[in-house]
Amino acid sequence: MKKERENKHDELKPEYDLKNLKVRKFGAGRKKFGDFSFEPIRPSQALYIKLGQGGAWESQCINETQTLRLGYQEASHQLCLKGDWVAVQQELKAIRKDIGAATRDTNQIRFFYESDETVLWVTFFGDLLYWCFSKPEIALLTDQWKTRPVLGQWRSTDVSGQLLQKNQLSGKLTSMEGFRGTICSVKEFDYLVNKINGKLSVETQEAVKALAILEQKIETLIRSLHWKDFEILVDLIFRQAGWQRVGVLGGTEKTIDLDLLSPITSERYAVQIKSRAGRPEFEAYQRRFTDMQGYNCLYFVVHTPSNDLMAAELKLSDEIKLLLPDKIAHLAVMYGLADWVNARAS
Repeated sequence: MKKERENKHDELKPEYDLKNLKVRKFGAGRKKFGDFSFEPIRPSQALYIKLGQGGAWESQCINETQTLRLGYQEASHQLCLKGDWVAVQQELKAIRKDIGAATRDTNQIRFFYESDETVLWVTFFGDLLYWCFSKPEIALLTDQWKTRPVLGQWRSTDVSGQLLQKNQLSGKLTSMEGFRGTICSVKEFDYLVNKINGKLSVETQEAVKALAILEQKIETLIRSLHWKDFEILVDLIFRQAGWQRVGVLGGTEKTIDLDLLSPITSERYAVQIKSRAGRPEFEAYQRRFTDMQGYNCLYFVVHTPSNDLMAAELKLSDEIKLLLPDKIAHLAVMYGLADWVNARAS
């Protein structure tokens, strides 16, 4: 019985016959794959490929040759081109001495040879996700490695140009890096395609809207705070961000209310907190800050800015930052201070 189950598991399954897969329609205005600079992609399938052991071929394939590459030197290139997968399986079985391993390897090789231009290929290189489409034109290199050309080029951004950084991707997707083989189907297909197309899930869209509403409500509450509570809130925000206060809050210094130190970089930041201020006051502090020594940056924080300060297109340098209520509300929510604001305002 056990042997029967093993044989069933190790069969060359019909779902690996990629020629029978149905191709989804191209996006609106699309004429072909490969011309997808700003158009949403609609692949028929997504495959993850590991480019060499330990990523040995990643840089060359992605940065230089714009190709996919496969090992399996022992698999006959001619048998693969003919699609004689039973013969390839037997060839590998004679080497592996394991029908299961031979079948798994055959299926991965078959993905490489039979996937058409509608199949999305992905891999990880550095801290980014890379993706491409590829022509099914398999060539044999002198070292018996197999290669196929990329349509256009490998890309590491979504269709709007945002980098696809691994630390901003679902662990369900990035866990593919731990795959012990070479090629596998991407289970998180819809998630991957949505990421590349810059499309948020319904749940994520709802969460983003809810967060925006929360920040608007917190901004309204912040505007109602007593000026002393507002100073404390600003102090809490900077401390939650990891900066240490080395000067007394609301001391006798005319130019600064908070003297902050970054414990990692040892940079010093000056913070001026105003209950009300307009553009003239801000520009006056800009001039004062140029004469101050020992500070890397000045934060000018305003509880109730005048219209001219809110509407002005100010020329801000890297050394001078302006924080108005909307930004303060965003930071308060980010650093978990919404409950504190709500308690002080109620």
